[in-house]
Amino acid sequence: MSYLAVRIGVPDETTAHRLARMLVEERVVAGTRMSSGTSHYWWNSEVNERRYWTITAFTTAENLELLYELVDDDHPDELPGITHTEIDASDEYLAWIETQTV
Repeated sequence: MSYLAVRIGVPDETTAHRLARMLVEERVVAGTRMSSGTSHYWWNSEVNERRYWTITAFTTAENLELLYELVDDDHPDELPGITHTEIDASDEYLAWIETQTV
């Protein structure tokens, strides 16, 4: 089984909290962490700068498509920034991710 850290960029704190909680309540992810910082990106023919929140969510590869669907349905951006990285951790931590997701 593959375990993932999924990063989701969100334009405001309220939406970040709502999405993070929804993903945990739906048991698509075992848990989340949030942080914020300045983002610079090219969009609509210009460079943009704004504060973004990043949700880091811990899940399995099996849940990735469902996570994409749930975030797309409730994300205010036209193109949500979602990336993922395969992770390795202690056997206990990986077991926690597996048992807390459906």
